[in-house]
Parts: sequence; structure tokens; C-alpha cells
Amino acid sequence: MKYPVPLLLILLVSGCKQPQIPIQVKNDIDSIVFQYVPDKREAVCDVNLELIKGTTLLIKGEISIPEAKNEILKYFTKSEIEFIDSLVVLPDPSEIRNPWGIVSVSICNMKKYPSHSSELVSQAIMGTPVRILKKSGGWLLVQTPDHYIGWVSERGISEKSEGEFSEWKISDRLIFTSKSGDILTEDPGNGVVSDAVAGVIVRRTGERGAYFIVELPDGRKGRISKKDGTEFGKWCYEIMPEPEKLVSFARSVTGTSYLWGGTSTKMADCSGFVKTIYFTGGIILARDASQQFLYGTEVDISSSFDALLPGDLLFFGSLNTQGEKRITHTGLYLGNVEFIHSSVTNGMVWNNSLDSARSNYNSYLVKILMGARRIIGAESGKGIEHISQNNWYR
Repeated sequence: MKYPVPLLLILLVSGCKQPQIPIQVKNDIDSIVFQYVPDKREAVCDVNLELIKGTTLLIKGEISIPEAKNEILKYFTKSEIEFIDSLVVLPDPSEIRNPWGIVSVSICNMKKYPSHSSELVSQAIMGTPVRILKKSGGWLLVQTPDHYIGWVSERGISEKSEGEFSEWKISDRLIFTSKSGDILTEDPGNGVVSDAVAGVIVRRTGERGAYFIVELPDGRKGRISKKDGTEFGKWCYEIMPEPEKLVSFARSVTGTSYLWGGTSTKMADCSGFVKTIYFTGGIILARDASQQFLYGTEVDISSSFDALLPGDLLFFGSLNTQGEKRITHTGLYLGNVEFIHSSVTNGMVWNNSLDSARSNYNSYLVKILMGARRIIGAESGKGIEHISQNNWYR
């Protein structure tokens, strides 16, 4: 990046009586920010520039990527501008003693803002590790393993120090593999400790007959049926996304209610649904449909659907004024020109066909079909990450 000449940066804009920050400088900082934070759903980056004491620049705000801050400071240092650094890197150690957390409720709602009335943007399942970025009242701003950011009630998170988090990662854990169920009290006949959904992770502390004795992230104790769970450490390394199993599990949640922001087997939106299905195969997908479309192997469906395989993702949307694809919906291909998706129109997980001769043909979705991506066989990395490769889990 070309750094501006010092005298230009010191704010004398032709024709202005008061010093101003040149547009070039603002644009340069925006470019740096975009380089490190192309998607604000996955990072905090609120950088503000203000002139104080005439020509001294105050850099303030919050940012969750230290490398981005370093590049911004490097920019101004090379420009030989006098500046004051008040840009806070999150999490701020002076405010956040425990920078990690484990979701301690069955399904934890993630909000756009720290308010119960705010929009639901996603959910996190019990046992999901989160990075705690900041606090506000009784709310925590957290980042989940798929990089998504949202506000959660602090009551749904068991906060952990670095040491406690490391200890949790090497502990004997179980993952709940059934569609849904209950975590029962240790003593038979005493009721339910919590509900559970596919993907819940708890500690195993023992066994008793047909049950595992478990400890929830917040210390509550209970038991789960052995048919509902399996050893996480073994599962983590052995599980692979198999088309037949993905399709079978997806079909098993047919009729599950649609919920904007939902990401579980109880309620889900379109991207939350396919994300949940793939997690049962050990894959952490990006959160939103528009993000999921960026990853995987492109499948050519320009002339026919013959190249599609079970487990492929279909993406729907429209073209913007620049001719770029704007993705708003996704579904899982089942095979035989059928796909399953969580539909806001139907209000539930629903099965449709790409074949106009079938009764469940959806002409509208076929009309707005933008493309397809193959997840199975794709290299593990951001957007499509095998859980064994994610160091928040192990």
C-alpha cells in the first residue's frame, strides 16, 4: 500500500479552514480493515479516527484481530504522523479475566445486540467452545468455532480461564448423537436435568448400567443413555461425512420447525439446518448461506442436474445490479433430483424436487437456483473444517 506524504496527512485540505482527515487516509484504513475483516459477521472491527489538539490523530474503537491493528499502526508510523493509540484489541485483558467459555444450556441463543428483544442471528449447542470478546451488563459477545459472532446471556455460558479451557479440551467427553433427548438426574426417577440435541458435548464421569454418568459445563450432574452418546475423543477423529448417513439424518428431522437464526435439530433456518446435518458428520460449516456458498467444490448444474451427488449443497438467490450472485437460501441434495431444506415458506424442514413432473416440484426455487457446492472431499479449512482440525475442541 502506498503511504501518503506526511504533509498531506497532516490534514490541510485545500480550501478548508479547519484541519480535516483526508479522504485518502480514510480509504486506506478502510482497505486495511477489509483485508483482515472482509465479513463483519466474523470479527469485530470498529475503527474511528479523530483529530485532537489540531493535528494529532486519535485512533479509537475496538478490533478483534490484532494483526489488523498492527497494520493500522504501521500505516500511521510510516506516515510520520503524531497519533494516540486508543484502539482496543478484544478481548481486553483488563475487562475479560476468562477469555473462553463453554455453552452450558442445551441451545444458547445468539443475538445481534445485547438485548432479549434483539434479532436472533444464530445458536450454539451445549458443549460448544466460545471465545469471549467483551461484556455488557448480563451479556457476553462471543465467537463460535465457525467464527460467527453474537451476543449471548452470560447465564448460558460457563466461563473458563486459559488453564480451565485447556483442561476441558483434554477431559473425557461424550457427544450426543441422537436427534434429541434428555439428560436425566443421576438417581432414577428423579426427573430431567436438561434436554439435549444432536451435537451436545458433556464430560463423562462414570458409567452405570445402560447409562453414562455425565457432568454438564456448569457443573450439573446427570446421566444419558448409552444409545444416545459416544466418546467424543474417538468420534472426533473417526467421524467422516458419509452421504448416506447425512441424507438419513436430514430426513429424520423432516417437519422440524423453521426458526430464523435456529441452528439445532429442534428448530433451524436454512443454513442452520445444513450446518447441523454436516456437524453430525464432523464438519464445521460456515454459518450463513451466503458464507457457505464461498466454500467447497463447485458443481456444474448449468445444463442438467446429473453431476449432483447426495450431500451436495444447493444455493438459491438472485443477481445484484453488478451481476453478482446474492445467496439467500440453501438446501441439501438427497439424490434422485430431490432436496431437503428448512423453508420459511413452509415453516418447517421440507422435501422438494427439481423435476417439474413431480408433485413436490418447486418452480420458484428452481428459477432462483444459483449454484451447487460439494462439501464431501473438500480440503479441511475455514468454512469447511473437520472438527479434529479445530483447536477449540481438542
